[in-house]
Amino acid sequence: MISKILAIALLAMSCTDPEQTETPSGGTVQVSPAELTVDFEEQETYVTVTADSDWGSSVADPSWCTVYPTGGVKGETEVKVTFKKNILTEDRHNTITFRTSSSKTELPVTQQTSSTGEAMFVPEGYKLFWSDEFDGPSLNTDNWTCETGGHGWGNAELQYYTDRPENVDVRDGKLVITARKENYQGSKATSARLITLGKVYFKYGYIVASIKLPKTANGLWPAFWMMGNDFKSKGWPNCGETDILEMGHSNGYNNRQETFLNGACHWGAPGHQYYAHDINNSYSVQDGNFHTFTCIWTEDKISMYIDLETYPSAKPYFEMTIKDFGDNEFRKDNFILLNLAVGGNFPGIWDISQITALNEGPAEMEIEYVRVFQKVK
Repeated sequence: MISKILAIALLAMSCTDPEQTETPSGGTVQVSPAELTVDFEEQETYVTVTADSDWGSSVADPSWCTVYPTGGVKGETEVKVTFKKNILTEDRHNTITFRTSSSKTELPVTQQTSSTGEAMFVPEGYKLFWSDEFDGPSLNTDNWTCETGGHGWGNAELQYYTDRPENVDVRDGKLVITARKENYQGSKATSARLITLGKVYFKYGYIVASIKLPKTANGLWPAFWMMGNDFKSKGWPNCGETDILEMGHSNGYNNRQETFLNGACHWGAPGHQYYAHDINNSYSVQDGNFHTFTCIWTEDKISMYIDLETYPSAKPYFEMTIKDFGDNEFRKDNFILLNLAVGGNFPGIWDISQITALNEGPAEMEIEYVRVFQKVK
């Protein structure tokens, strides 16, 4: 009897078409086209997702490619795929995966690099995490918030920070922060201060900005810096502060302001602690040209450089070994700040009539880009 049952089972198996497979109980999902290749420009395109049941999606590297909607129901759905501009020196590749509960389909994605124009410098061993190239028609508020107010900002500064185009604008692929001597909201000057708090934040990396600095003599205080993204809950200085670039300090007076700059770190255990180091650079960084200011931040050290991409053997103008100062101020997510202050404790000028840097009219700080790279794992 047992042998007869086995024979029937074998006969049934031999009659089964090996090419036929049972449809998964959770349904199938397909995408058209099966591959996607686009050029280097920022853009949107569409694909069609067809599924037998509810589906979802994921992107392997969402920093430059995203989809909307990220999920859908049975039937056909038009899905928008959005690309950021590719200014790397090579094509970049991604994978978008569409899933039901029991099946998946992968969509290979390629974004080509530009055959013309300047390509981005990528430090060896790193990949791009985030950048703002300021090539849109206006400030990208997904990245930046303009802080406003005129309360001195803890440093007895003279300006009122605004979000007006007179003080912050994007022009010709540059972010332009403009300081003006004018009466506004009870202050004697205006300028702008931009932050990425809660929008763009990261832990460790190669952080660089290309900046054309104004003449700071006397009284202007441009800065490129970072603070802990827990600023609202921890407060300053427990959130930690990393000043990548500051210029205009009173120690640089006597014809050194175009070369005198510093880096610094602030923390709060206990109370306000800090370490700062200034240098008299060998050449002017207020010469009407763009210069890069770079911070290489690891778990163990913070190092800062001028024009490292141009001079790869450059020595750091600031270095500090990181340890647990009490609140791990330098081992947690940070956000970026850019501002151009007028007067205050750093320049040592508290009278608007002594701000000679604005005697001939407004002064501009131009930022060509801000980029954050992180190590390839």
